[in-house]
Amino acid sequence: MKEIQLWLGHSNYNTTANIYAHLDTKRLIEGADTIATAFASVST
Repeated sequence: MKEIQLWLGHSNYNTTANIYAHLDTKRLIEGADTIATAFASVST
């Protein structure tokens, strides 16, 4: 959860936890992959 907070730029851990704690691990990994793909396409 802390990594997600950093990825999204939330200054407060509780903000991230309240929004994303209900997601299962598979969805979190899919979201991280989507973010990574988006960043990769921007940086090339």
